[in-house]
Amino acid sequence: MMAVLKMQNYTMRIAISILIIVSLSLFSNKAMAQRNDKPFTQLDYDYGKPFHFGFSLGFNFMDFTIKNNGKPQEIGLGDTTALWADASGMVPGFNVNIITDYRLNEYFSVRCLPGLSFGQRDLKYYEPSGKLLTTMNLESSFIEVPILIKYKAKRSGDIRPYLIAGINPRFDVAAYKKLNNKEGIYVRLNSSDVYYEFGAGLDFYLTYFKFSIEMKYSAGISNVLSPDLVEGGESYVKALDKIQSQLFVIAFHFE
Repeated sequence: MMAVLKMQNYTMRIAISILIIVSLSLFSNKAMAQRNDKPFTQLDYDYGKPFHFGFSLGFNFMDFTIKNNGKPQEIGLGDTTALWADASGMVPGFNVNIITDYRLNEYFSVRCLPGLSFGQRDLKYYEPSGKLLTTMNLESSFIEVPILIKYKAKRSGDIRPYLIAGINPRFDVAAYKKLNNKEGIYVRLNSSDVYYEFGAGLDFYLTYFKFSIEMKYSAGISNVLSPDLVEGGESYVKALDKIQSQLFVIAFHFE
């Protein structure tokens, strides 16, 4: 059962990666097919003032990378078994950000997008037989400050593909929620982490503003498993060695 769930997670990630590549290829081909003599709109973004501002709306899928230790844990009435956890399934959340973009030259810019991200991970515990013991709904409300380098390809008409990469410090204000035995919440996450991010997107230069579609992957570098314990739920924390956070984000930028 454990192997099946892990394979489902890997399959989902591979499918998402393929979707990104296929989508960007289709849009890029469409851009290259445009007439070369078509006048460019919004040239100010390429040659005018270096600073540009805007806002971003999007949705995310939060996930965990989990390392189980496989040690037997007491699960009540003196029984012991090797619990293992998995974050199967992805629940959509949403993002809202403010955009500040500083153009370095024709092809590179630095971007800062402070904002909020809301989402949820479902942490499920199983026995070795595959029997589900419990499911914990771990909500996250992130204050985030992504700082990214944006590389823009040569503009063709009014569409321009780009790549992004950088870091994103996040602070989870929902991590301070109390452990609750009655509600079955036995695991708490650490509040802060730094994520590395990379992705791709397309800029559409419209008459009055620039619209962008962007897809990116974000992965935390720290173990966010808190050592805090609640009476009756100690075994669920002790069954884990490490939890690392990751997100897949689809965003719509307006600049």
